[in-house]
Amino acid sequence: MKKALTLKLAALALATFGTLAFSGFSQSAQANTLSANHPNADMVDISAYQGAQTNLGIQNMKDKGVQAMTIKATEGNYYTNPLLGQQTSAAQSAGLSINFYHYAQFTTKKQARKEARYFVKKVEGVTNQRNVVMAIDFEAPKLANLPIATNNRNIKAFNKVVKAAGFTKTDIYTNANWVDSYVSMNSDNLGWLANYPNNPTGKKYVAANAWQWTSNFKFAGQAGKLDVSQLNNNYYLND
Repeated sequence: MKKALTLKLAALALATFGTLAFSGFSQSAQANTLSANHPNADMVDISAYQGAQTNLGIQNMKDKGVQAMTIKATEGNYYTNPLLGQQTSAAQSAGLSINFYHYAQFTTKKQARKEARYFVKKVEGVTNQRNVVMAIDFEAPKLANLPIATNNRNIKAFNKVVKAAGFTKTDIYTNANWVDSYVSMNSDNLGWLANYPNNPTGKKYVAANAWQWTSNFKFAGQAGKLDVSQLNNNYYLND
């Protein structure tokens, strides 16, 4: 995840290959390692940028408390993570709950439905599970130029396609500062909210499904830093 310097520019520096990307607060570039004061490391999210996942690397995550992995599947209606299958299989084989996210580019209902069909098709190609979370990565800068009502309408159209395909759980990943300004949360999308304090402790956004509290977490066996979220409930677990 790359962090934004301003709300308006809160987007992926590596939009196609990077992972989820932004926050209302800056954070030290120094890698976080788990301490008693940190929030939980319940979930990581990855994309092609993190490369193929190994059994050792995932086991090291599990040893630090990771229970779920959310994998970038698609972006727009033109990009599929080339490692989607490998990363999904590795996470499942290690016993992690799996979930998927789609980087949204849609600005109309028609585009939203088209992107949703693309997302569903690619996820169905790597798993037959239907109890995974199908999350919208809602952070493209152009989305901040649309009225909140338009964004909410488009998200509703996207999720309608996803649920019609049999996926029962949807959610929205976004900057915590975007909520109620550019996008609304509701009972179907309680939120997976990004906010990176310099010294993260405790819990935040407890009404949301998850809080992504760092993009600088360092696990043994991983070449780079990872995004880590604390789960506020079991929504992202495939129980």
